[in-house]
Amino acid sequence: MPGISLSELKLLYNREISGKAKIRLRCAYLRKKGESIPAIASVTGKRESTVSDILRRFSERGLKATHAIKQTGQPKKLNEKELLELKIAIINPPILQGYPFVTWTTSLIDYYIKDKFNKSIVKRHLQRILKSQGFVLNSMEDSHLEVNEILQKKLNNKVQKKLCRRFQPDKRSPYWSKLN
Repeated sequence: MPGISLSELKLLYNREISGKAKIRLRCAYLRKKGESIPAIASVTGKRESTVSDILRRFSERGLKATHAIKQTGQPKKLNEKELLELKIAIINPPILQGYPFVTWTTSLIDYYIKDKFNKSIVKRHLQRILKSQGFVLNSMEDSHLEVNEILQKKLNNKVQKKLCRRFQPDKRSPYWSKLN
């Protein structure tokens, strides 16, 4: 930290609002004053390895080390184009996509994503995505179940039996619809 003066560190420390940034600046200030790492650790209440890491970052990044680097996180599973396609597909009934069902359940949407985009999304995250797209969960009605059975009998030769067995919605099965 040769390019940073004591007065500059003290001024930045006094102006800083963030608690973590204040601790980092205090570590740098105390080290600039000539304190040892164990002494700084006892004053700040941090472990010696933490103090050492903070000081190393200051020597590498300068005053930018005051604040943490924003982590980007995991990339999105579906890109914007795929999200739009999914939204358009779910607004319409599943029968238009070739599935013998009246309503979209989470499992059916998961199957659709695997079938259409060859991607896998954890169901809980899929629910978050659907809610962010403006969809809500509703309770299944008797009429939905009856129409599902009629559609499955009507399209039995065109639809895989495995698909019909996999998604046997009942009155407890919630389905997705667009929030008005």
